Amino acid sequence: MDQGLQKPAIQFEKKDSEHPGILDPHTAAQRFRLSRYLPSTALAPFVEHHWTIHWDLRDQPPYLSEVLPFPSVNIAFDAERGWITGVTTGKYTYEVKDAGLIVGTMFKPGGFFAFWGKPVSELTDQVHPVGTVFPTADDGFRAAMLAEATDELRVARVEALLCAAEPKADRNLTLISDIVALAETDRDLRSVEAVAARVHLSGRTLQGLFNKYVGVGLKWVLMRYRLLEAAELAARTPDLNWAAVAADLGYSHQSHFVNDFKKLIGKSPQQYTQAVRA
Repeated sequence: MDQGLQKPAIQFEKKDSEHPGILDPHTAAQRFRLSRYLPSTALAPFVEHHWTIHWDLRDQPPYLSEVLPFPSVNIAFDAERGWITGVTTGKYTYEVKDAGLIVGTMFKPGGFFAFWGKPVSELTDQVHPVGTVFPTADDGFRAAMLAEATDELRVARVEALLCAAEPKADRNLTLISDIVALAETDRDLRSVEAVAARVHLSGRTLQGLFNKYVGVGLKWVLMRYRLLEAAELAARTPDLNWAAVAADLGYSHQSHFVNDFKKLIGKSPQQYTQAVRA
């Protein structure tokens, strides 16, 4: 930290500067610098990580960053605005041009409900001003936060904003966190019914719970992880039998698999395979 600056009361552990969830991460790393910071203990039940992006593309063409969807809400701030991005059910794109900085927070699946207080599905595939939920995050807050000398100090201001809302965790958030962890790690969980049997709740209950807290149904969350498996498989395996892959993922028709893959990744399986092997 720079000499003379006041050390923030909350310490942050900087995570590695990989580009998770970003298509073409090698090119992205050449266009901007992404850093991620773990939340404080008080916000750990709600926040996955804070993140910052720095770039300087002056005298260079703009770069269109493509990000895979994740079952999380984000808030972000740049020099012009602060905004909330609900769960996006398809590939998310953002144009990076000139020079700039964005400071953001990715909430855990279900974590934003504690701040929003309404079904998070109302935010799905939408963008709203950050003041909708955090009235004190006005132009003055944004300017002062971005003017800080380090990312750690900027993140400390965002943490203070979130802590002031006094979010409260509940049993449903814990259950959702456990289920999302299972969906990510247990490749045998490919249906809502399988998860329902594992946690001893009805599929209808789980679907409603995920729509209310996460913003998308559990079925979509399971599909996302399974399709990312298919994308990873395409990246390392030549001449895939996509019909077999679709069947293995539980699709009764290959066309349904192709449609879901294209919406999530932005390309058909064949187009994606060609792109990653170009």
